Amino acid sequence: MDFSEFDARIDAVGSEYACAQLGPLLAEERRNKIEQVLRGRLDSLHVAVERPADPYNAAAIVRTAEAVGALHVHVVASVEEALHARKTTQGSFNWLHTYHHATLDGLKVLQRRGVRLCGAMMDGALTLEELPIDRPLCLLFGNEGVGLSPEARAACDLTFRIPMYGMSESLNLSVSAALSLYDVARRKRAALGQPGDLVGERLMLERARYYARCVDARTLDAL
Repeated sequence: MDFSEFDARIDAVGSEYACAQLGPLLAEERRNKIEQVLRGRLDSLHVAVERPADPYNAAAIVRTAEAVGALHVHVVASVEEALHARKTTQGSFNWLHTYHHATLDGLKVLQRRGVRLCGAMMDGALTLEELPIDRPLCLLFGNEGVGLSPEARAACDLTFRIPMYGMSESLNLSVSAALSLYDVARRKRAALGQPGDLVGERLMLERARYYARCVDARTLDAL
Protein backbone atom coordinates (compact mmCIF):
# COMPACT_ATOMS: atom_id res chain seq x y z
CA MET A 1 0.00 0.00 0.00
CA ASP A 2 1.43 3.39 -1.01
CA PHE A 3 1.37 6.29 1.45
CA SER A 4 -1.28 7.99 -0.68
CA GLU A 5 -3.69 5.17 0.15
CA PHE A 6 -3.56 6.19 3.81
CA ASP A 7 -4.35 9.81 3.05
CA ALA A 8 -8.14 9.53 2.77
CA ARG A 9 -8.31 8.08 6.29
CA ILE A 10 -5.85 10.63 7.68
CA ASP A 11 -7.55 13.56 5.95
CA ALA A 12 -10.90 12.52 7.40
CA VAL A 13 -9.69 12.92 11.00
CA GLY A 14 -6.63 15.15 10.65
CA SER A 15 -3.00 14.12 10.96
CA GLU A 16 -2.66 15.31 14.59
CA TYR A 17 -5.63 13.21 15.70
CA ALA A 18 -4.36 10.21 13.70
CA CYS A 19 -0.98 10.45 15.44
CA ALA A 20 -2.63 10.76 18.87
CA GLN A 21 -4.73 7.64 18.25
CA LEU A 22 -2.14 5.47 16.51
CA GLY A 23 1.00 6.48 18.41
CA PRO A 24 0.11 4.67 21.68
CA LEU A 25 -0.38 1.43 19.69
CA LEU A 26 3.30 1.42 18.69
CA ALA A 27 6.16 0.39 20.94
CA GLU A 28 8.19 3.30 22.28
CA GLU A 29 11.27 2.02 20.46
CA ARG A 30 9.33 2.04 17.18
CA ARG A 31 8.06 5.57 17.74
CA ASN A 32 11.57 6.76 18.55
CA LYS A 33 12.93 5.17 15.38
CA ILE A 34 10.21 6.79 13.27
CA GLU A 35 10.95 10.17 14.84
CA GLN A 36 14.66 9.79 14.14
CA VAL A 37 13.99 8.89 10.50
CA LEU A 38 11.48 11.70 9.96
CA ARG A 39 13.86 14.29 11.42
CA GLY A 40 16.39 13.27 8.77
CA ARG A 41 14.03 13.29 5.78
CA LEU A 42 14.61 15.77 2.94
CA ASP A 43 11.27 16.65 1.41
CA SER A 44 13.09 18.97 -1.01
CA LEU A 45 15.11 16.15 -2.62
CA HIS A 46 13.64 14.02 -5.42
CA VAL A 47 15.30 11.51 -7.74
CA ALA A 48 13.92 10.19 -11.04
CA VAL A 49 14.89 7.66 -13.71
CA GLU A 50 13.68 7.84 -17.31
CA ARG A 51 13.11 4.63 -19.27
CA PRO A 52 15.47 2.31 -17.34
CA ALA A 53 16.54 -0.69 -19.43
CA ASP A 54 16.63 -2.78 -16.26
CA PRO A 55 13.83 -1.91 -13.81
CA TYR A 56 15.92 -3.40 -10.99
CA ASN A 57 18.38 -0.54 -11.41
CA ALA A 58 15.54 1.85 -10.64
CA ALA A 59 14.59 -0.30 -7.65
CA ALA A 60 18.17 -0.14 -6.38
CA ILE A 61 17.94 3.65 -6.42
CA VAL A 62 14.91 3.44 -4.11
CA ARG A 63 17.00 1.71 -1.47
CA THR A 64 19.77 4.31 -1.77
CA ALA A 65 17.35 7.24 -1.71
CA GLU A 66 15.66 5.95 1.43
CA ALA A 67 19.02 5.39 3.13
CA VAL A 68 20.27 8.94 2.48
CA GLY A 69 16.96 10.48 3.52
CA ALA A 70 15.41 11.58 0.21
CA LEU A 71 11.62 11.37 0.40
CA HIS A 72 10.57 11.06 -3.27
CA VAL A 73 11.54 8.62 -6.07
CA HIS A 74 10.07 8.75 -9.60
CA VAL A 75 10.33 6.52 -12.64
CA VAL A 76 9.21 7.53 -16.13
CA ALA A 77 8.07 5.12 -18.85
CA SER A 78 8.90 1.86 -17.10
CA VAL A 79 7.09 -1.31 -16.15
CA GLU A 80 4.34 -1.10 -13.57
CA GLU A 81 5.67 -1.28 -10.01
CA ALA A 82 9.31 -0.92 -11.14
CA LEU A 83 10.13 0.82 -7.87
CA HIS A 84 8.53 -1.85 -5.69
CA ALA A 85 10.78 -4.86 -6.33
CA ARG A 86 10.80 -6.19 -2.79
CA LYS A 87 14.03 -8.19 -3.00
CA THR A 88 16.06 -5.34 -4.53
CA THR A 89 14.62 -2.55 -2.39
CA GLN A 90 14.57 -4.65 0.79
CA GLY A 91 11.17 -3.09 1.46
CA SER A 92 12.56 0.46 1.56
CA PHE A 93 9.80 1.63 -0.82
CA ASN A 94 7.45 1.39 2.16
CA TRP A 95 9.09 4.42 3.78
CA LEU A 96 9.18 7.01 1.02
CA HIS A 97 6.95 8.25 -1.78
CA THR A 98 7.24 6.45 -5.12
CA TYR A 99 5.70 7.62 -8.38
CA HIS A 100 5.31 5.77 -11.69
CA HIS A 101 4.78 8.23 -14.57
CA ALA A 102 3.83 7.21 -18.10
CA THR A 103 5.47 10.35 -19.54
CA LEU A 104 7.66 13.25 -18.48
CA ASP A 105 4.53 15.26 -17.71
CA GLY A 106 4.70 13.97 -14.15
CA LEU A 107 8.06 15.65 -13.65
CA LYS A 108 6.90 18.81 -15.36
CA VAL A 109 4.22 19.06 -12.68
CA LEU A 110 7.05 19.13 -10.14
CA GLN A 111 8.68 21.99 -12.02
CA ARG A 112 5.47 24.01 -11.85
CA ARG A 113 5.59 23.51 -8.09
CA GLY A 114 9.05 25.05 -7.93
CA VAL A 115 11.19 21.91 -8.07
CA ARG A 116 14.28 22.36 -10.25
CA LEU A 117 14.80 19.45 -12.70
CA CYS A 118 18.51 18.56 -12.92
CA GLY A 119 19.55 16.10 -15.63
CA ALA A 120 22.61 13.88 -15.28
CA MET A 121 24.61 13.93 -18.53
CA MET A 122 28.19 13.12 -19.47
CA ASP A 123 28.48 16.62 -20.95
CA GLY A 124 26.45 18.37 -18.24
CA ALA A 125 27.06 22.08 -17.87
CA LEU A 126 27.79 21.87 -14.12
CA THR A 127 29.76 19.42 -12.04
CA LEU A 128 27.87 17.61 -9.31
CA GLU A 129 29.55 19.78 -6.68
CA GLU A 130 28.41 22.94 -8.52
CA LEU A 131 24.77 21.92 -8.58
CA PRO A 132 22.82 24.56 -6.58
CA ILE A 133 20.87 23.28 -3.61
CA ASP A 134 19.05 26.48 -2.65
CA ARG A 135 15.73 25.22 -4.07
CA PRO A 136 13.94 21.85 -4.10
CA LEU A 137 15.42 19.71 -6.85
CA CYS A 138 14.92 16.46 -8.70
CA LEU A 139 17.97 14.57 -9.96
CA LEU A 140 17.01 12.98 -13.27
CA PHE A 141 18.91 10.01 -14.70
CA GLY A 142 18.45 8.41 -18.10
CA ASN A 143 18.51 5.01 -19.71
CA GLU A 144 21.65 2.97 -19.02
CA GLY A 145 22.58 2.77 -22.70
CA VAL A 146 21.48 6.04 -24.30
CA GLY A 147 21.04 8.40 -21.37
CA LEU A 148 18.29 10.99 -21.25
CA SER A 149 15.90 11.34 -24.17
CA PRO A 150 15.98 14.58 -26.21
CA GLU A 151 12.66 15.54 -24.61
CA ALA A 152 14.05 15.04 -21.13
CA ARG A 153 17.17 17.07 -21.93
CA ALA A 154 15.02 19.91 -23.20
CA ALA A 155 12.87 19.80 -20.08
CA CYS A 156 15.79 20.09 -17.64
CA ASP A 157 16.41 23.37 -15.84
CA LEU A 158 20.05 22.40 -15.27
CA THR A 159 22.38 19.60 -16.37
CA PHE A 160 25.26 18.17 -14.38
CA ARG A 161 28.05 15.62 -14.67
CA ILE A 162 30.05 13.54 -12.21
CA PRO A 163 33.75 14.26 -12.89
CA MET A 164 35.77 11.17 -13.89
CA TYR A 165 39.48 10.82 -13.13
CA GLY A 166 40.13 7.29 -14.37
CA MET A 167 40.04 5.54 -17.73
CA SER A 168 36.34 4.76 -17.35
CA GLU A 169 34.02 7.20 -19.10
CA SER A 170 30.83 6.36 -17.26
CA LEU A 171 29.39 4.90 -14.08
CA ASN A 172 26.66 2.36 -13.43
CA LEU A 173 23.23 4.00 -13.19
CA SER A 174 22.60 3.13 -9.55
CA VAL A 175 26.17 4.15 -8.60
CA SER A 176 25.75 7.53 -10.32
CA ALA A 177 22.49 8.08 -8.48
CA ALA A 178 24.02 7.05 -5.16
CA LEU A 179 26.97 9.42 -5.49
CA SER A 180 24.73 12.28 -6.56
CA LEU A 181 22.12 11.74 -3.86
CA TYR A 182 24.73 11.50 -1.14
CA ASP A 183 26.50 14.69 -2.23
CA VAL A 184 23.33 16.75 -2.60
CA ALA A 185 21.86 15.45 0.67
CA ARG A 186 25.11 16.25 2.51
CA ARG A 187 25.21 19.80 1.17
CA LYS A 188 21.53 20.39 1.86
CA ARG A 189 21.96 19.33 5.49
CA ALA A 190 24.99 21.59 5.86
CA ALA A 191 22.99 24.54 4.50
CA LEU A 192 20.00 23.74 6.73
CA GLY A 193 22.11 23.24 9.83
CA GLN A 194 19.98 20.21 10.69
CA PRO A 195 19.35 16.67 9.41
CA GLY A 196 16.08 17.27 7.55
CA ASP A 197 13.56 19.83 6.32
CA LEU A 198 10.19 18.42 7.41
CA VAL A 199 8.50 20.85 9.78
CA GLY A 200 5.07 21.76 11.10
CA GLU A 201 2.03 20.21 9.45
CA ARG A 202 4.18 18.55 6.79
CA LEU A 203 6.10 16.70 9.50
CA MET A 204 2.88 15.78 11.30
CA LEU A 205 1.38 14.36 8.11
CA GLU A 206 4.41 12.19 7.41
CA ARG A 207 4.38 11.01 11.03
CA ALA A 208 0.73 9.99 10.64
CA ARG A 209 1.59 8.11 7.46
CA TYR A 210 4.44 6.27 9.16
CA TYR A 211 2.22 5.34 12.10
CA ALA A 212 -0.44 4.13 9.67
CA ARG A 213 2.17 1.96 7.96
CA CYS A 214 2.83 0.20 11.26
CA VAL A 215 -0.73 -0.89 12.11
CA ASP A 216 -3.20 -3.19 10.41
CA ALA A 217 -6.04 -2.15 8.13
CA ARG A 218 -8.73 -2.79 10.74
CA THR A 219 -7.08 -0.33 13.10
CA LEU A 220 -7.01 2.29 10.36
CA ASP A 221 -10.66 1.67 9.56
CA ALA A 222 -11.49 2.31 13.21
CA LEU A 223 -9.97 5.83 13.17
